[in-house]
Amino acid sequence: MDVRLRLPDDPDGGELKQLYDWLIRDQELHHHADISLRESGIETETDDTSMGGVLDIVQLVLESVLQLALLGAAIVEWRRALRPRSSIVIEHDGTTVTLPPDATPDEVQRFVDTLRDTDRPPEDPEDSPPAPSPEDGNR
Repeated sequence: MDVRLRLPDDPDGGELKQLYDWLIRDQELHHHADISLRESGIETETDDTSMGGVLDIVQLVLESVLQLALLGAAIVEWRRALRPRSSIVIEHDGTTVTLPPDATPDEVQRFVDTLRDTDRPPEDPEDSPPAPSPEDGNR
């Protein structure tokens, strides 16, 4: 499961590097995820392409959707400890959610649940109760 984190309000990358370091040091999350700094491929006016790419996302490859809860807890703890100014944009499987800098732990959990829901397979129609037939209403 591929999850990407960006901090759009962090032009110098200082808070992103702090977040990356925090996630790497989280033993439980690090045990279940491959965590790396990557280039997003998104060019901005402040990019200096003459010096190569800019590492501007944290990428996590999680073992399963269950590790999203660990990621949410790590983000909450990072925000409590370092009080960053940046929003966090979390992307997974075409879904993007943005956590504002003042997001509460409950809001972080709701965002994590949104990402978790995108990873669930669609329900099998055979598992659903049968729809009532038109004849059932006439009895």
